[in-house]
Amino acid sequence: MLSRTLLVLFLSSAAFAGSITQYSDRPTFLGAVGPVTVEDFTNDGHFPITTGILNAATNLPGIGIVPGTIQPGVTYSAPVDIPAPCCQFNIDSGASYSGGFLDTLLAGARSRPITITFDGPVRAFGFNTSTLGGTSKNIVINFTSGPAFIANLNIGTGFPFFGFESDAQDIESVVLQYNSPASFGAAFDDFTFTDPGASNVPEPATFTLAGAAFAMAALLLRKTRS
Repeated sequence: MLSRTLLVLFLSSAAFAGSITQYSDRPTFLGAVGPVTVEDFTNDGHFPITTGILNAATNLPGIGIVPGTIQPGVTYSAPVDIPAPCCQFNIDSGASYSGGFLDTLLAGARSRPITITFDGPVRAFGFNTSTLGGTSKNIVINFTSGPAFIANLNIGTGFPFFGFESDAQDIESVVLQYNSPASFGAAFDDFTFTDPGASNVPEPATFTLAGAAFAMAALLLRKTRS
């Protein structure tokens, strides 16, 4: 009986997935989350990324991506089921974007998402996008624990900003793709994120809850022995 009680107390003190605050304005987002890294995907096009993986270690001779081109802390990946030379996963330029932007092409496929995996849990991230691949985009935010956050983003004119902040340092990956069957599977620029794994120290509330659980456990144990 005591062991079961201790298990319940332990589970009650465990941290679950944080709730998400959404932002549509980059300055407001930056003011809320503090220091960030911004990936602008260079000023030029680099395609195709035939490995389907883009990060700080990527080295693809002939298309201008060498180690260190991409900011550390994030790995971007996408399906590469379309044979080269088709540009299945690219850093493109133009399309009214400023400099390069990251995208996938459908080329007949109906689901070509981009997955963004952080080197360690982050608290917040954001990006700019456009209607290049449709007027709405699906986003899935995966946490270190608990259910994912899923939403449809309505994309207006220009290059709207979408920002997401968790109430904990627990965002581990993101999946993005357009909802409509347009020519692009996903496209975005200026991907912005807080420091991966900057602090994995539990929130004060977690300490308080855990402390209360252990105190109650000690009391139950003392009563059991008496």
